[in-house]
Amino acid sequence: MLSRKALAIASLSTIVCSGAGHAADGFKASEFLKFPQENQKGYISASAMMAGLIATQNVPDQAKCIDRWVADEATRGYPRIAEAMKAHGDYHPTAVIMSVLQKECGAFKYAR
Repeated sequence: MLSRKALAIASLSTIVCSGAGHAADGFKASEFLKFPQENQKGYISASAMMAGLIATQNVPDQAKCIDRWVADEATRGYPRIAEAMKAHGDYHPTAVIMSVLQKECGAFKYAR
């Protein structure tokens, strides 16, 4: 049976790889920014929620930080992520999202 940590990591991998069809095609943040605003917000919210879930199982204070950050940013349409995607348009959108979350709330390094 999978541990909660393994399940959380598998779930995050699934989210990252759900864009894998796009990633295989070279899906980039610059393309993501062409999506309708509501689609962008949903994608970012789902990614951030999964990161928060994984953090909950590993570093609860990081999870609280992510929850606070999402609550603040979502109401404004995630402007910091949009800025980062504009600056790093050649990267996969999930990589940019995770980079911003790490900058705000700490690294996702959970090896014990």
